Amino acid sequence: MLRRIPRAVRWSVLAAIIVAVAASVFQSWTFGPGSGFSDRRVQTETGVLGPADRELLVKVRQAGLWEIPTGQQMQQQATSEDVRELGGILAAEHTELDGIVRATAGQLGVVLPSLPSDQQQGWMAEIAAQTGSQYDRVAVNRLRQAHGTVLPVIAQVRTGTRNQAIRDFADIAQVFVARHIEHLESTGLVDYEALPEPQLETTPAPLANRDVSDLVVPGIVFLGLVGTVIGLLRTLRGRQGERRSDRRDGRRTSSEVVLPAPRLAPEQGPRHSIGRNATSQYPLGRSVDPLRSLDQDEAMSGRRRS
Repeated sequence: MLRRIPRAVRWSVLAAIIVAVAASVFQSWTFGPGSGFSDRRVQTETGVLGPADRELLVKVRQAGLWEIPTGQQMQQQATSEDVRELGGILAAEHTELDGIVRATAGQLGVVLPSLPSDQQQGWMAEIAAQTGSQYDRVAVNRLRQAHGTVLPVIAQVRTGTRNQAIRDFADIAQVFVARHIEHLESTGLVDYEALPEPQLETTPAPLANRDVSDLVVPGIVFLGLVGTVIGLLRTLRGRQGERRSDRRDGRRTSSEVVLPAPRLAPEQGPRHSIGRNATSQYPLGRSVDPLRSLDQDEAMSGRRRS
């Protein structure tokens, strides 16, 4: 099968495999899992804008889209005076923060959502369905859970962003969200056991932040791939050489035909030889004494001369 494929085609296919795998390894090492070409980095007047920067603006915007109407609803339906007052604070401050996030997004060219997420809409429906003290408890816990989800995102983006406008916005948003968490916990209604446990999320470092030690794993993978391909090529070439050698040996063996020795005429044979004449004088299967045969031949020769 391999003999039917030209050598140039085989080398081209193997080279394409090496390039494809190497590109895949390099891309996964550079961008990390879950990243794509749509999460591109853009140069702006205030610095490079990355995918995490956009995500921060989107999350803060969506937080305001459901917490503002929920805070307004708490002012009307909450049983506790503290919870009603808290609802007013949340509605007012999220309205202020929403104006800041929309201004920042407009400056950086980021498109913001206009509706809460499906999960947030589910929380709004769940809170609205409660009555009495249960309404207070559910509203406080859902809001506390939501603020606890946004706060780590703000801190993480603030730590590594390359954009000055995002740094300024993250500083403001962190103050708002941290203060809201304190207000919610001050009601005494927060169920801490129901909150999700903290998880440390690790994201791949950008290519610019990587040092020589980060090249070890991709280098080992690439060298292993090259070694495997070279070994495969040598194996294939060795097998082809064995096949060619076997074919040459077969042709040589078939050409070496053993031919029988030519038979000599009776008059051309040696005088005293146990050959055709000797064998014709004695029947098959009978033992012959060579000395006796010679004596008989000499006697017969003497009678002929006489």
